[in-house]
Amino acid sequence: TPSGYMAGPPLTGVICSILDHGAVGDNRTLNTLAIQAAIDACHRAAPAGSTVLIPPGAYRTASIHLRSNLRLHLASGAGLYGSSDPSDYRVSLQWFGGRHKANFDALVRGANLTNVSVTGSNGAVLPGNASIIDGVGWKWWCWAKCMPLSQPWCRVFNPTNQTLPPHGRPRLINIFNSTGVTLSGFTAQNSPHWTVHVQNSRNVVLRTLTVLSPRAVGNTDGIDPESSEDVLIEDSYVDVGDDAVSIKSYNITPDGGVSTGIPCRRLTMRRLTLRSRNWCIGSGTFGGVSDVIFEDSTIGTPGDAAAPVPWALKFKSHEWFPGPIENITVRRIAIGVVGSTPWMFPTRRGGVWQLDLTYGGKEPSTWSGLFPRARNVTFEDVTVDAADYAGRISGLNDSCFERLTFRNVSIRGGSAASSVDAELGGWTCAYVQQSSFVAENVTPPFGSCSHCEACKRRHEK
Repeated sequence: TPSGYMAGPPLTGVICSILDHGAVGDNRTLNTLAIQAAIDACHRAAPAGSTVLIPPGAYRTASIHLRSNLRLHLASGAGLYGSSDPSDYRVSLQWFGGRHKANFDALVRGANLTNVSVTGSNGAVLPGNASIIDGVGWKWWCWAKCMPLSQPWCRVFNPTNQTLPPHGRPRLINIFNSTGVTLSGFTAQNSPHWTVHVQNSRNVVLRTLTVLSPRAVGNTDGIDPESSEDVLIEDSYVDVGDDAVSIKSYNITPDGGVSTGIPCRRLTMRRLTLRSRNWCIGSGTFGGVSDVIFEDSTIGTPGDAAAPVPWALKFKSHEWFPGPIENITVRRIAIGVVGSTPWMFPTRRGGVWQLDLTYGGKEPSTWSGLFPRARNVTFEDVTVDAADYAGRISGLNDSCFERLTFRNVSIRGGSAASSVDAELGGWTCAYVQQSSFVAENVTPPFGSCSHCEACKRRHEK
């Protein structure tokens, strides 16, 4: 029976194998129509609940679209592998980066759904490889030229030096405006663009995921929850070339019309291994990011001096897509070495904290009338093996960091361990409200922070 493929909860209800709809797992045959036919037929047969089974094999495909009350399950030994031909992908109008524009659909996409899940057979193994969704991103990366350092393999994958097609690159997994979303137990790797992108959704669980891409390739974010609420991300492993986790809140409207900032709130992230890059909020915070807990996790490879990360904890807000960052708790985090990374930033000094309300030097928005804001932010019980410098906190004279707390924070090695001087490895700190700033048991200690007790906070007008 199909349940023999499982390494986890048994398959229940109506079960449809993609083999029954003509799929061939030889990693050459394009199976988009066969897989979509299985999804659509299973949904018609049991609209209240069904499972589409991907049996062992390597199935080449382009964009497939999920349905409500449906589970897409990858057996042990099963893999979906993305086509590298742009003409195989559907193009649709989507909200991306705060703009409504025509993009390639993701390899696995679900929009306006209820009770949808994608599961695999990795079990609790991290990193796992029993069930794989692979974007086969090499050609896309070379077309996009998204590697800061030239990669010799682009001479193979892009010998004529092509550029990206007009509709950009597909993401690997994109769930939009859906309720009751579960992604668990599989490996998501080599995405042409962002890897797991959940937008404007509610009641989301991401669990026991392995997310991979080459460390030398940018724009390959690992897990990006955007404008979503009641999100749990736990027990997962991320090793990618850009933000490991990036919490975003852009301006999106599910049915078109006037764009509106939609908040990202009530997120819990725990027991994550973020191997090569950082955890962050932003860069878009237009609708606000609030009530976030990030705990009991590692960044980098504690104990291994040969495995640095370029930075660890970031806020990337700015005045173009501004919005409030509020009620953020980061606790019990172990961080390895923060320093230059030979595969991407070989000459850049590594700083642990990058808390910016001025990220990217973007000009103030002429249309929003808002300012970024950060308040009720706590970092506690954070250890760092070593770093070139402690961090940079950059508020605005019009918008201070308010009620910012560092407690039991220790950088044990590198030039950051013993220097108060920002130039030598200490903290750079600007526009922090001094009356509510708490720094207890922090190494290296903070020097002076410029503040703005009487600043003209236009965002409160």
